[in-house]
Amino acid sequence: MARSAKETQRPSRAAQPQMHGYYVYAITSSLSLVRLPEKGIDPTYPVCALPDRAIQAIVSKVSLGEFGQDVLETNLQSPQWLAAKVYAHESISEAVLAHCTLIPIRFCTIFESESRVREMLGEHHDDFVNTLTRLEGKKEWGLKVFGDSAILAQRIGEVSDRVKRLEMEMAEKSGGAAYLWRKRLDEAIAVEIDRVSIECAQRGHDRLSSHAEESVTNPLQGKEITSRKEEMILNGAYLVADERLGAFQAELAGLEDEYGALGFSFQVSGPWPPYNFVASPSGKIGESRQSLDNEGANRDV
Repeated sequence: MARSAKETQRPSRAAQPQMHGYYVYAITSSLSLVRLPEKGIDPTYPVCALPDRAIQAIVSKVSLGEFGQDVLETNLQSPQWLAAKVYAHESISEAVLAHCTLIPIRFCTIFESESRVREMLGEHHDDFVNTLTRLEGKKEWGLKVFGDSAILAQRIGEVSDRVKRLEMEMAEKSGGAAYLWRKRLDEAIAVEIDRVSIECAQRGHDRLSSHAEESVTNPLQGKEITSRKEEMILNGAYLVADERLGAFQAELAGLEDEYGALGFSFQVSGPWPPYNFVASPSGKIGESRQSLDNEGANRDV
């Protein structure tokens, strides 16, 4: 019997274009019982778990009409789209973190199929198990320290013997000598502001690191990112065990007492998924290198 024209024109199943990929948020222990969010970063699809022996990937499907490699590059240039998706990614990761230890996966890590996700789990299974063991009972906390140079310039004589001495000597000068001494004093103040700022950042990082299992310093962010008038002098991340959090917070309070009057402010955030303390596998469709810290982690907690 001859086929109808409609049957003849029907595309084969193999020829149908791929419509979705698999977006991976995190890796957890397969023993972790987690109530997953109903909607993923693409709200059309729910969040679910793909298990492999001792671990599982927290994933959701995403439409390649929005998250395919070509269109994704365009979407990442849209501040509104990026902010909404970073927030969704982080919210899902934090919802999982509230119930169990996780290995966070970087923003927009997308695999072409469920089988590719399972292949990734199999390839890295033992490394994931070891990392989850290392992270058990620990969370990431962020600290950004800002310095107000105008306030510090007014108070620098309190912490700098050199500036204090020059101020006393200048008080005895007059006329042209006083003008030249003023220039010398201004130069000394600028040098001492830099010195005290570096000292605050280094001491702060060292003292907080003493209460952390691991710590890192990240690149300083400019005012166009922070939207603050003060200069950032420290951008640190600390992996802190739950039982040491009280000591970490007490050390931070001590730093604020010691340096706050000099114009330094301490912006702590967390707990975060431990992005700074894990390696993240790449997806096959595309992975954004956009920093979550820049886009999503400026919230104070």
